[in-house]
Amino acid sequence: MHPLQAVRLLTHLGPGWCVFRVRYALLVRLGLLARRAPLAPWSAFANDFAEGRLPSAETTFAYPQDNDLMAEAAALATGVFRLYSAHDIDCGFPPAWNRNPFTGETPTTDSHWSRIPDFGGGDIKDVWELSRFPWAFPLVRAFARDGRPEHAETFWRLFESWQAANPPNRGPQWKCGQEATFRLMAAAFARHAFAGCAATTPSRLAAWRAFVLATARRIGANLDYALSQSNNHGVSECVGLASCALLLPGDTDSPQRLRRGMNALRAQLEELVYADGSFAQHSVNYHRVMLHDLCWIAALLRANGHATPDWLDEAAGRALTWLEAMTDPDTGLAPCAGSNDGAHILPLAPGGYTDFRPACALAGALFRKTLPARPGPWDEAAAWLAPGVSRRATPAEKPAAAWHAPEGGWHILRSDDARLLLRAPEKFRHRPAQADLLHVDLWWRGMNLLCDPGTFSYNARGAFASALKDARVHNTVTFDGAEPLLKAGRFLYLPWPSGSVREEPGPALVATHDGWRRLGASHGRRVFRQNDTWVFEDRLRTQSPRTARLHWLLADLPHEFDPAGRTLRLSTPEGTATLRWTAPESSAATLVRADAGSDRGWISTHYRRTSPALSLAVEVPVHGELTLVTEISF
Repeated sequence: MHPLQAVRLLTHLGPGWCVFRVRYALLVRLGLLARRAPLAPWSAFANDFAEGRLPSAETTFAYPQDNDLMAEAAALATGVFRLYSAHDIDCGFPPAWNRNPFTGETPTTDSHWSRIPDFGGGDIKDVWELSRFPWAFPLVRAFARDGRPEHAETFWRLFESWQAANPPNRGPQWKCGQEATFRLMAAAFARHAFAGCAATTPSRLAAWRAFVLATARRIGANLDYALSQSNNHGVSECVGLASCALLLPGDTDSPQRLRRGMNALRAQLEELVYADGSFAQHSVNYHRVMLHDLCWIAALLRANGHATPDWLDEAAGRALTWLEAMTDPDTGLAPCAGSNDGAHILPLAPGGYTDFRPACALAGALFRKTLPARPGPWDEAAAWLAPGVSRRATPAEKPAAAWHAPEGGWHILRSDDARLLLRAPEKFRHRPAQADLLHVDLWWRGMNLLCDPGTFSYNARGAFASALKDARVHNTVTFDGAEPLLKAGRFLYLPWPSGSVREEPGPALVATHDGWRRLGASHGRRVFRQNDTWVFEDRLRTQSPRTARLHWLLADLPHEFDPAGRTLRLSTPEGTATLRWTAPESSAATLVRADAGSDRGWISTHYRRTSPALSLAVEVPVHGELTLVTEISF
């Protein structure tokens, strides 16, 4: 490692983190980690411990008709699985659990999990996806609608097949404690929903208890590593350890596991959920993952006679307020900002992956003790895990014209029919996720017109190798084809930038960052609204000649592009949206839709799936000061 990088690691991540990582590498190399969680047969985890409970679903809830759900559940019995909430793939029944369903690659399955690399055989997330047990939820939800016992039999056959293919601590499915937690949550949900079915035999329940105990020991053996990451892994694994304790209260180790999991969870929430509700991972979907974690453990605690501690209620309440600000109440859509790995760990209502209303309704029921004033199919999530909660009598107040979560760097301006998000961190307390400084999302009448590109894959090859993280594919400015954040690893930028943001009357937002200091350049952005027009003023400054590139990623809509007139017109179902820009005569503008040879002109709202978008780039030489103005009018 270059000495400068070492200094930056110490500066941003701290000496404690660096010492831990060195120590952890030695544990792996010397085989000491494998001793903590040794290879063993399932019989080594046999037990007859008493089991805990899950909430009983709301008996009076009228499950909404969901033809897509019923089709998905029926397809599972034929071996067709829905992966990342987007891809229906014939994986066979039962599937080859450790084969990558997208590439056919298979990592080693004979080694201890600590010996298996994260990205040696493609994207290991693809290998993990089936083993998150996302298929358990549609089976249970379909059973609640049609009562067919075949759904329970399908679950148990898949569960038994997975156990046979994945002995404890052997192979890739045991590598990540967070994955083990998600699998535990899904399996526990199904085990309790199918409790009264003939398919839920005593031998299968014994196998289930062994599964919980093996999961508890695996998470406990490596929890410190998850905590060191300061992200959703630590939160999830704390929840997983505490969940195992609540699900097997008869185990003599369960009280200690519950204390350890809950104490560590409290420390994680104090560190990672900021006072403004932002989450340390700088990602809308990972925020939902964290909130789902908290919903699950709160529901499990209450079902087993424990009160949720105040610190849990308070942290979850802050996080919920943040997610509600990001979510359009009419569509459930939210910006696809930050890293997005396709995780949807409690898919308990219609609407799909991009609908955040079920998560908001569930968290509201658990932590505010009320459902949203407006009923809808999103209430199903709360019916499963927070039964009996009453509905709020009156709608929430109209949102303010401006909303800020400055610790996380999130700022929103609103009008009656539009919502604008500005990504403007002033100081990073935790590592940046993407090079999205001063990026803006613009939503108009429920449509996302200025878009975040999302995330395609963390280990893609070819055109999408950058995982759509770079500034050049966001709605911001770059210089000379460079990036404002320098990559020091797959998930690490060094150094971390800083910036400033302030609100002016109007309201208007004015923000800048120092990511361009090494080039002797700077970028500041002012955003405001004039009647039906949103205005973006980009103020550029360079000490030497540079080429600036202003980029806009827009929804894939019928359009008219007039580079000479500096105009792009979009035809939307709600009318015409017109984008205009001012720039010197020396500028050049190009418009690309879904470029087959690059990641330009693409959006990925679901992991491993891309959709076309419009990419408008305005390039202009700069030496000294220059202001570019872009307007979007309706």
